[in-house]
Amino acid sequence: MKKKVALYDFDKTIVDCESILELYKYAYKNKKINIFKTLWNLISAYIKSKINSDFEIMKNEMVSVIKYFSEDELKSFVTNFLYPKFFFKEFESEFNSYDENTVKILCSASATNYLIYVGELFCFDYIIGTDLDEDYKLIRGNNKKQIKVKNINEILKRDGIDIDYENSLGYSDSYNDDKYMLRLVKNRFLINSKVKKKGYTNLTWHKKTEG
Repeated sequence: MKKKVALYDFDKTIVDCESILELYKYAYKNKKINIFKTLWNLISAYIKSKINSDFEIMKNEMVSVIKYFSEDELKSFVTNFLYPKFFFKEFESEFNSYDENTVKILCSASATNYLIYVGELFCFDYIIGTDLDEDYKLIRGNNKKQIKVKNINEILKRDGIDIDYENSLGYSDSYNDDKYMLRLVKNRFLINSKVKKKGYTNLTWHKKTEG
């Protein structure tokens, strides 16, 4: 069945921040981590990832902070800490304007462990993030670039949905990272980006707490 689809990235697209960095600040504020040990581990992982040309080494270390939080704490991080402070008000207006027939997809490289709680605030039909195993290691790779397209297509195919290309929309702050995902739809929007590309509309969005 062909349906109108709305695709959204998360960091710098729905929220005006890098959510994993805010999670580290949240962890430090709540005395979950030792800042010096944490910085050492991150620096070591960065060096190893460069030597081995493997970003997953760094990504695995970055998301390991999640192990210090319960599910309730991760939920609170999204619903009470990120929201409403970091959310763009234009996103909320746009999102709430869709009718029930629009398939709304949040697709981000952020860890699924906390990304799912965006669903407590906004009724996305699908939330696709970077999946982690019980040891907080990446399972199916970093949900970025072409991997986003693969994951979106797999889920929609499973549920018998074809994208109505002409009427569908896609939003991201990053042309380089998300041009692959945005090519799935005709109406493509870059949020607060200095990049100007033919076939893309640049939008300026503001945090809910501004003004």
